[in-house]
Amino acid sequence: MTSPTLLVERQLSASVDLCYRQSVPILRVTHPACSATISLFGGHLITFAPAGEKSLTWMSDNAIYDANTPLRGGVPICWPWFGHTGQPSHGFARRQMWQLANIEETAKGVTIQLQLSDSDASRALWPHCFQATVTFTLTHHADIALTVTNTDQHPWTMGGALHSYLAVEDSEQANVEGLGCQYLDNFAAGNAVPATGKVTFEEPVDRIYTGANDTLTLTDPVGNRRLKVNNQGATSAVVWNPGQAASIQMADMDDNGYLKFVCVEAAIEQPTQVVHPGQSYTLATRLMDERHSS
Repeated sequence: MTSPTLLVERQLSASVDLCYRQSVPILRVTHPACSATISLFGGHLITFAPAGEKSLTWMSDNAIYDANTPLRGGVPICWPWFGHTGQPSHGFARRQMWQLANIEETAKGVTIQLQLSDSDASRALWPHCFQATVTFTLTHHADIALTVTNTDQHPWTMGGALHSYLAVEDSEQANVEGLGCQYLDNFAAGNAVPATGKVTFEEPVDRIYTGANDTLTLTDPVGNRRLKVNNQGATSAVVWNPGQAASIQMADMDDNGYLKFVCVEAAIEQPTQVVHPGQSYTLATRLMDERHSS
């Protein structure tokens, strides 16, 4: 993966700069504990690396930075629905410009909050009032918490996902463990299939694990790395890798991009989570290198 070319606009704090890549405003974090980039478009973590390490997340070299097309890679926010249960696919949050709400720094790391509220455009797609806040707590691991509050006069239901693209050296030799004994196979009309709790990626994978552990382990033997993913507020874990044929069909992914990532997602795969007026719900994930898990 090549390093993105960022044009620095101004410094926001000791460790955070506001930059641009083409049309997309990006927060660049450079802290003794870690480095990261976050796109305001989509409220999207692009890269995150503990000090001295490679990024835990993968970004496509062909990602489109036009502030209109969802970015391919990193951790997209799929909300208020996941998949194709509404239009556009994976919701509208990843296609909106979020607002910077707060930056806090300590010796341990940086916390950044972005916010998104309902608008005429969002209500045309989903006729409800809301306030969404995504909090990135970046230390030797990355905590991402999406908290949505119902600011409407009636209950509404939501789905969603934190669609983490985790970096590997060779997906076909990687595996994920802790997934439970059954999954819904999106390559087989969503039929339930027995499982061993572990998945490999010699073939394309698109699965919803409804009984996954809160903590999952991605082993990347070629990269000599094990990543831990801890999900909270999710009803399932989605595991995805498109394989080569699908990668070739994606304009924003190079033909062999599928070899460099595995998606392990905190998901509410159906829009079934009820949120009442004045109440909030949080979907969260923690991404960490096992070497920094203590």
